[in-house]
Amino acid sequence: MIRTILLIFLFTTFAYAKTPFTLTGIKELYPVVEIHTDYVSQTYVAVIKKKLTQKIEALGINTKNFSDRSIAVLISGFSIGDEPVVHIKLLIGENIKREDGVETFAMTYANEDIFEVFKLDEDLNQSIDNLLEQFAEQYKEDNE
Repeated sequence: MIRTILLIFLFTTFAYAKTPFTLTGIKELYPVVEIHTDYVSQTYVAVIKKKLTQKIEALGINTKNFSDRSIAVLISGFSIGDEPVVHIKLLIGENIKREDGVETFAMTYANEDIFEVFKLDEDLNQSIDNLLEQFAEQYKEDNE
């Protein structure tokens, strides 16, 4: 019971939080999907990448060429007791140049979801859809 309450708390905290990032001026992204858990089959990589690509192209963002600016869906998992939990991150990472001229790699957008797995296909799709929709809403707001 305590585990369920903790998961609900974590989910609601992340689900309704606004990100502190800005998405203005993004014209090109390179989509990446990585799964680092046995709870989610590698066969989902192609499905998620297609969904990711379609969503960001619908926003007018080019995904056809390699870009130093990547948008990534990273999936990991763990268990609480015998219950499997999946952690999904939606990130943008890119090379940036600081004012002092130093080039470095930085995360310029991040959002995540954590959920206990009941029906993997439904839960995974709902989580991905929610993260992509939150990204799309913020992108539209930032680029009005």
